[in-house]
Amino acid sequence: MSNADHPKVLVVFFSRSGTTRRLAEHIARATHADVEEIREPRSRRGILGWLRSGYEGTYRRSAKILPLRRNPQDYDLVYVGSPTWNGSLASPVRGFLEHHADVLGSVALFATCAGRGATDVIAQMTEVLKHAPLATLAMLERDVSHSPSVQVGELVEATLEAWEGAAGGARS
Repeated sequence: MSNADHPKVLVVFFSRSGTTRRLAEHIARATHADVEEIREPRSRRGILGWLRSGYEGTYRRSAKILPLRRNPQDYDLVYVGSPTWNGSLASPVRGFLEHHADVLGSVALFATCAGRGATDVIAQMTEVLKHAPLATLAMLERDVSHSPSVQVGELVEATLEAWEGAAGGARS
């Protein structure tokens, strides 16, 4: 764990097309975080992977994920990111949250989408998490592609302020 002024940060995400990965990398750079990509035993490449992703998102299915390389319990703050699949949370991220919700303390959430649905994904992530995140960010794919520095800065600032407030309350 970290000292009271600088949290130890982990960014956990799943990305099929690369958009959520790009946003996760921006957040990781801004927070000096470790990065953990959620991995699966099955590929999501090609049209079959795309169709399976849409089906699992629509019906709010969880996907089996491979073991993580890093333990989220070792971090003060965890950012969790998901793409939007047919207006819903990506099944690998749902699987991650269902498996780790009980051990995740301070969390910030982010979601990406091509046109709409990222705020719905954040609501679904919060529902699975069973507690409110410190901060959230919903971004369109085109905005991620055009340097999301301002939005990432605002997310990080809001998250750290909330984390410091919670940590201050815990020290009192």
